[in-house]
Amino acid sequence: MAIQAIEVFRDLEEADIQLLLDLEDASKRFEWIPEDRLSVISDMPLQDIKYRLGRLNKFDLIEWGTIKYEGYRVLPNGYDVLALWNLVEGDVLEAFGKALGVGKEADIFDALTPDEETVAVKFNRLGLTFTSVKKTRSYETKHGWIDASKSAAEKEFKALQKLYPKVSVPEPIAQNRHVLVTGLIQGEELADVADIDLPEPVLDEILGNVRVAYELGVIHGDLSEHNVIIQPDGVVLIIDWPQWISTDHREADELLERDVKNVLKYFKRKFRIERDLEKTLEKVKPGD
Repeated sequence: MAIQAIEVFRDLEEADIQLLLDLEDASKRFEWIPEDRLSVISDMPLQDIKYRLGRLNKFDLIEWGTIKYEGYRVLPNGYDVLALWNLVEGDVLEAFGKALGVGKEADIFDALTPDEETVAVKFNRLGLTFTSVKKTRSYETKHGWIDASKSAAEKEFKALQKLYPKVSVPEPIAQNRHVLVTGLIQGEELADVADIDLPEPVLDEILGNVRVAYELGVIHGDLSEHNVIIQPDGVVLIIDWPQWISTDHREADELLERDVKNVLKYFKRKFRIERDLEKTLEKVKPGD
């Protein structure tokens, strides 16, 4: 879905963005922004507001409705555009490339920075499906998907800042609203790798990263073969940190054990490597 925002981005004018920002701000107070409040929320002349609303609606960045009263609200594409605008204006992004992955909870693209560095851009989509937007529009902007997605991006960015570069995670570069920019993620999910010549050192590398993360006060909280990437050079990269918890969290031991158990279970099933869970946990958090 983020591809729609990327495609219309170059056609937008600064005044379009300004009105979209005004609507975003008003969305904190209204689920549907009343039509008779438009001249209050924006400094533009009403005639210009109407013109800009037409453009934003044409680009599918807002919608008009009459559920309770005549009014407008910002669509997911609109929030995508606002995040992109800030990242471009902040000299973080210059151009977009191809989609790296489109899933239920995030769309990921590669992009170029002004310095021509290739990066990954993750658009969080928590609680928002294509069906809900396309058919029923059954989401709420206030305390809904945008808040959850923004919170996830902020939380993951914070984790990466704590961990990088001591733990093998994507480099944290920037975050705006629900969008996260990191170093490029290349390789295959461990779950999709057909075979590994020497799987035991790979397991040790994963557990070593878990240990260093623990020493830095961070537990992944959702670790599995689906968020371990085997990079082209064979080095492990651990991704997807929005559910991390601190080591002093009341459920820290439980979630650390679940993370380690998931990894050991996969290597036992896939590569016939058996490790004792308790002894492995002792190595992951020595002296604890």
